[in-house]
Amino acid sequence: MTAKRWLLAFAFIAGSVPSALAQPPAKPEQGAMTPGAPAKILLSSHRGDATIVTRTDPDSDSAAVTFRIELDDAIESCLREPPPDDIKPAEVARCAKQMMDLNAGKQLKRRAMCSKNTVYTEFGNYSLVGTGEPQPNGEGNKKSIRTDWKDHRNDKIVGNCSACRTPEIINTFEVLCPAAYKTKFDGFVAY
Repeated sequence: MTAKRWLLAFAFIAGSVPSALAQPPAKPEQGAMTPGAPAKILLSSHRGDATIVTRTDPDSDSAAVTFRIELDDAIESCLREPPPDDIKPAEVARCAKQMMDLNAGKQLKRRAMCSKNTVYTEFGNYSLVGTGEPQPNGEGNKKSIRTDWKDHRNDKIVGNCSACRTPEIINTFEVLCPAAYKTKFDGFVAY
């Protein structure tokens, strides 16, 4: 988080919304998190991340992650809305309070069956069924690789776009099946 965003977060916490702090910070259950495991999971390309509360059995057929929106996630999401030069702390505070009230400690869960390259999310169930050829992506020596995910609701391949939720599917696969993700995409930017 940038210094400006931390300042906004501090002003938000110290000022108008002490009720937002009623939710205790996420603490991983004993043994649930692996050292070096990601602390965030992508909610959506437009809403940003959520904080991982627990991650159990990664790289297995019973991999699971629970997560929730915490204050820093709400602030980050609200800061995405206005243009960077038009950030009004009162609006960010109002937005973050509304988001915290709406989510009120609600936890979401995603699962994976890593041996089948399948993720189970709150928006559907998807299996990795193919990848494209690596392509240069303009970021030095890194290459991008297209992924094809089958939507089990309609047996169709989802498009590779943020509206199709591909970034969230890939991120969930990376969080829950890190070994499979590394094997398939090491050195590439998956999309």
